[in-house]
Amino acid sequence: MRPTFPRAHNAGFTLIEILVVLVIIGIVVALAAVRFGMSDQDTVQRESERLALLLESARDEAISLGQPIGFGLQSGGYLFYQQGPESKWAVLDKNEVLRPRELPTPVILENIRVNLVALPGDGYLVFSPSGVNAPFSLVLRAGAYRRVLSADPMGRMSVADPDVPVAQPKQATP
Repeated sequence: MRPTFPRAHNAGFTLIEILVVLVIIGIVVALAAVRFGMSDQDTVQRESERLALLLESARDEAISLGQPIGFGLQSGGYLFYQQGPESKWAVLDKNEVLRPRELPTPVILENIRVNLVALPGDGYLVFSPSGVNAPFSLVLRAGAYRRVLSADPMGRMSVADPDVPVAQPKQATP
């Protein structure tokens, strides 16, 4: 006769236990995503800094190529153009830095001004190969938050929050 041994209890997890753990992990991930999602203020700040760098890159590219580079709007985004033979503009879609780009969902690009004059909707902001350009400004907006990008004639960009007053230098008293 064979000796009988007590059956060992299978060590492991039941399907219910695994599902409960997965639900808890899903809730934690969802809460983390909501908490760490970017606000409109963060989004417009990040996009304005990115666009300022891209516009400086367009200026540098125009100088290095010896050809004008244009910047223009498209629905929901913006494009960079290169002026080719016979003064025709072609989209720079093969350039990794100056490729067509979409704006993040809440961000709107508006009020482009060149020499204080509004740029027409089908117009281009042009960077000259000489490096000297007309001063310009544009506004990025997301909800109630705005950033103004402006450039001097040498193409140096600045990003400002128009809703924050700039500190005035103190005047020396006589």
